[in-house]
Amino acid sequence: MKMQCLSCEREINLDHSVFDDYRGSVKCFSCKAMMYVQTEKGALDSATLLETGLEPPSRRAFEQYLGNVQ
Repeated sequence: MKMQCLSCEREINLDHSVFDDYRGSVKCFSCKAMMYVQTEKGALDSATLLETGLEPPSRRAFEQYLGNVQ
């Protein structure tokens, strides 16, 4: 199963049996956003962006960052 990060819209891979019936946090390794997700029978039921005290970067700012790094 895959989902999009609620902050940066990058793909998050949840292809592991642990996530078939899961309720808990998931971290985006692209932007470091934390989300609370609920899955049932291998399908995403709901996802909520957790407050981190930091404003998530906009997609444009993230793409500009990637352009400067490469």
